[in-house]
Amino acid sequence: MNIYLRLTLFCLIYQHTAVAKPNLRLGMLDRHAKLLLAQYEAAKKVYKIEAYAEAKSLFDTLRKIEHPPSLSPYIHFYYGLAAYHNGEKAIAHQSFLEIQAKFPAWSKQNEIHYWCAQCSFEEGRVEEALGALALIKDKHMARSVLQLKKFFLKKIEDDAYLEELIEKFPNDPIIKTILHKKVAREAYLTQDFSLVNQLKQKYNFADYTYDPLKQVKSKHKAAYDVAVLLPLFVDELDYEACTDQFVIDLYQGIQLAIERLAQDGIVINLFTFDTKKNVEVTKALLAQEAMAYMDLIIGPLYPDTIPLVAAFAKKNKINFVNPISDNSTVTHGNPFAFLFQPDLETCAQRAAALTLSDIYGKATVQPCIGVFYGMKQKDILQATLYKHRIEQQLGKSIDLFVQLSDKSIKNFLKENTTQEKEKNIEDTEQTQLDLAKLTHIYVPSQDELVVSTVISLCLKLGIKPQIIGHEQWIKNEILNIYQLQRLPILFLSPNYIDYSRATLSIFRKNFFEKNGTKPNEKSYIGYEMMLFFGRMLGKYGTYFQKKWENMYYSGLIFQGVSYGKHHTNQHIPVLRFEKDKFIPFHPLKIKS
Repeated sequence: MNIYLRLTLFCLIYQHTAVAKPNLRLGMLDRHAKLLLAQYEAAKKVYKIEAYAEAKSLFDTLRKIEHPPSLSPYIHFYYGLAAYHNGEKAIAHQSFLEIQAKFPAWSKQNEIHYWCAQCSFEEGRVEEALGALALIKDKHMARSVLQLKKFFLKKIEDDAYLEELIEKFPNDPIIKTILHKKVAREAYLTQDFSLVNQLKQKYNFADYTYDPLKQVKSKHKAAYDVAVLLPLFVDELDYEACTDQFVIDLYQGIQLAIERLAQDGIVINLFTFDTKKNVEVTKALLAQEAMAYMDLIIGPLYPDTIPLVAAFAKKNKINFVNPISDNSTVTHGNPFAFLFQPDLETCAQRAAALTLSDIYGKATVQPCIGVFYGMKQKDILQATLYKHRIEQQLGKSIDLFVQLSDKSIKNFLKENTTQEKEKNIEDTEQTQLDLAKLTHIYVPSQDELVVSTVISLCLKLGIKPQIIGHEQWIKNEILNIYQLQRLPILFLSPNYIDYSRATLSIFRKNFFEKNGTKPNEKSYIGYEMMLFFGRMLGKYGTYFQKKWENMYYSGLIFQGVSYGKHHTNQHIPVLRFEKDKFIPFHPLKIKS
């Protein structure tokens, strides 16, 4: 343990390690006893100036000399303390244990229990430490005991181990409190509140929400300063060649939203910074004095520059939003980071909710659920989360969990759609799932080959399970009209737009008049995002997330926006194909 930590712990317990002088009647001591007492006092002075090695040696010498019984435990105690502070923790611990055995009636046994617990904690023997602390009866030591427990129990990373400690020490409330706050913080960081809700029911926890914004105050202002960090390449000679068109489309949507906000009385001062997709350029932009005074940062868009801005925003307590990313790592551990899009985890949870809603709504007795996913990390993440959620809710393993690669797809189809199968031992043992029994299928992949394989499988087997996919299947025209009509497919559609809405027509008209081009999806995202966050600034101030937990925002372009406790948009519309068109699907709600 380094000197800083040693001193911290020393200060923590100092008030309970001050040892009174032995109760000796000096007038009755012989010359030898007086000499021993003088040596004892001299050794204490050496200890007090933190010359622990020398003090240990002096007390060790005194331990070996015959001395009055009332002085003996003090000498052993100081020997243990000196050894501890000299970094010889094992020797110190052994010394404290010897005091417990040799001097059971000593009045300072509470302090010995404390120091034994200290040593046991540092050695990783947590249960032994808690047992030692439980022996302390001095109420004046309660505060120090509590601080010692907090210091070490907070270091335990394993939630399951903390639960074990609760079972072994049911009357110690601090273990429950530490577990509760730990999982609440983890829930905030991961945006997965399932564990904290489970523990709340199991241990009857009181309501507690980890609030990293407890110390910050939201401010309402006459005008809000918003920085946009985008790769615009505005000073390049070949402007069109250097700039991704979608960036321009996004930026033009933002500009139009600011004009609309001004009509509503919300003034936004827009500061545009060109990142050029370059880390060093982005670092230089963040170093500008004005950047630390922004009320909101939008962007950047590319992976190499996002962590820089995320760290800057967190350090300076500035909210920032990424308009197009679905990667939740952008927001992890950062109370000021937001995604305008739903992240992959939210999409997987939404898919699982759709499956469960259908199972419960139709009272399906024996649901048979399959997951087919590709080789990309996004597919794996969503498939795994979906599987976990379904198994957790139904209390049984998922029926089919298949990863498909370009090489395995051909064999998979051949093995599972051949009309005439050879009857052999393996078939009679029924070791393989009968795919014709599938009632629900989830395909998190946007890979055309993976999607086509699953659709072909269903059609060849003549089955009509509920299939959950993604709106990109529609946009990339992976499915044909025959497949859409034959199979009950639900499409997760984060960017669903109802083109019949009057507000959309007005926006399209204004956009064309201002820019001379028609808007596209990125223009819509830029507009809706800026409009939403601008209105949040106007209504709730600079730290709008402190107030919007129960708020649902009905969008002008998209269907809606909702965050709650989360830092990614939780609203995901669902589409189905009916009567030759895609329409919103509204499932039954189920309890979490």
